[in-house]
Amino acid sequence: MSFSSRRRNYLLTPHRRDGLIEWMKSMLMHSFVLDALDTTGADTFTHFEILINEHRQMTNQFFNELNNSGPSCGNNITLSGMVVPSRLKQLVPSVGTFYTHLPLRHAFLVYNAKYGITKRRHICISFNEIRHILNLAQIMAMSHPYVDVPGKSQKKNDDGDGDGNARGGDGELQQREKDAKMLEAADTDSLTSPTVSPMPSRPSSAGNKKDAAKNNSDPSQGPMERPHLLEQRDRSESIAIEQALSLLPSKTTLPGPKLICFDGDQTLYSDGANFESNPKLAKYLYLLLKHGVTIAVVTAAGYEYQAEKYMLRLSGLLAYFKERKLDEEDLERFYIFGGECNYLLRLGKDYKLHAVREDGPGGWLISTKHIYEAPGNWEESKIKDILDKVETSFRSSLIDQNMRARIIRKKRSVGLIPKADEKIPREALDEAVLRIQTELDEAKINLPFCAFNGGRDAWVDVGNKRVGVQVLQSYLGIPAEETLHIGDQFLNTGNDFAARSVCPCVWITDPDETTYILKSILRLAGVPMMTLVLDDVNEGADSPIKAMESRDQDGKKVDFKEVERRSSRVMMDVYTGEMISKKVG
Repeated sequence: MSFSSRRRNYLLTPHRRDGLIEWMKSMLMHSFVLDALDTTGADTFTHFEILINEHRQMTNQFFNELNNSGPSCGNNITLSGMVVPSRLKQLVPSVGTFYTHLPLRHAFLVYNAKYGITKRRHICISFNEIRHILNLAQIMAMSHPYVDVPGKSQKKNDDGDGDGNARGGDGELQQREKDAKMLEAADTDSLTSPTVSPMPSRPSSAGNKKDAAKNNSDPSQGPMERPHLLEQRDRSESIAIEQALSLLPSKTTLPGPKLICFDGDQTLYSDGANFESNPKLAKYLYLLLKHGVTIAVVTAAGYEYQAEKYMLRLSGLLAYFKERKLDEEDLERFYIFGGECNYLLRLGKDYKLHAVREDGPGGWLISTKHIYEAPGNWEESKIKDILDKVETSFRSSLIDQNMRARIIRKKRSVGLIPKADEKIPREALDEAVLRIQTELDEAKINLPFCAFNGGRDAWVDVGNKRVGVQVLQSYLGIPAEETLHIGDQFLNTGNDFAARSVCPCVWITDPDETTYILKSILRLAGVPMMTLVLDDVNEGADSPIKAMESRDQDGKKVDFKEVERRSSRVMMDVYTGEMISKKVG
């Protein structure tokens, strides 16, 4: 397609669509129009499973052949080199790599039982609903790897017929049923009836609040759900939670992902804000660290190795770790990768971030140079060349579209940011991003880069999250299939998009969905319900203060409001990293 034809029709550039999800939606639309989704929906998801398994098998064979043929052009080989593309690749040319089997049929059945998608007559299954089903299938697969049988299955399916699918045998079916019960329990607020709720809760904050309000006002829910009794139970439940935590073997490695990478803005905290007041999410991150999971925040925020600036962005989370007295061994499994893949820091026993050594024995730059695109292989002259091109392009976009914006240049990135109290239209940011992407592609830049629309701004970083996640996998010795990346920007103008090619991913839209995903991972891994329920109860409680506090074993409180108050005294320009002291009084 020529540039002029793309320019004539803004929608012809699919920068706001995902090829795989759109294709799945179109396939399900046929059944919906024929009013047959109730009988054919699960089978359609079975068909998706078969195609994905076939694609995985062919992809693995392709890369194995490349590896056996000796050194080639490096690590940045794509699936476009496949001589015979898979059926899925032919149907969805933009589809990438799958690192695990996805039990899509089972995930659909679980989700449908909760929301009754197949009973709807006027509204077809939506993009977001398919996204939730894919997310659920991914975390199920990583918690309990399913049998891979592409094409045919020698066992009967969930409904008792042998239609040929990719679901494995009776043991696998039992495991799936067990998974469903764990997810059911994760949604129940009652301590005495951990499996009352039929299915997982809606992964949106608005839905959870509505459900909580409904439960508190409905007499049929019983006395355990009444607000005045919830208030009376808070103290005893807090003690019960800590007792249950103490029963967990502290060094037990949980089944599931061994490395979880997170985006920052809009994943762990609101866009442009700091992690200050989310005790539930802090608790789940604490539990993951306590039980052997490595956590890494892979963010575009690039403040070089100025640790105090990253610490300000994560102030509430670090305060939670400190009050919980997280062990040194667990603390050292918490990393932050700033500037996509440029600045690696690790949490120390003093609960502060410290730069990880780059050079010398054990230095992360030196030990990962075998990765073709790793920062240790970059030349400063080429970095400067990219940044010069980006600055010129952004300046042209600013003038052409009359943006009320300014340009800032850092050591390894260039940003197009709004002026004070101004907003840049989404279309203008997309235009700037797509323009520089095209220019850098045509210039045949041989260094990795990431041009993305951050929602309020546009940035181009030297490096991307594909490189960041690869470096962490190599440095920590964790394979791709045991890595999970959670982020909110998986369209091709987003900076999480690149991570899809190196590990399984979960696509969320806000920190509430991140919280739900982590809760589900913990439940599928077998973490007792008692360790997770208190924050759910507090979410429906009348007093907002209860939702802002968490107690450690000694009865101390992590007062997130106080953390927020203290951090507000010292503000930071999240774009430039400039520290601003706020005058009091």
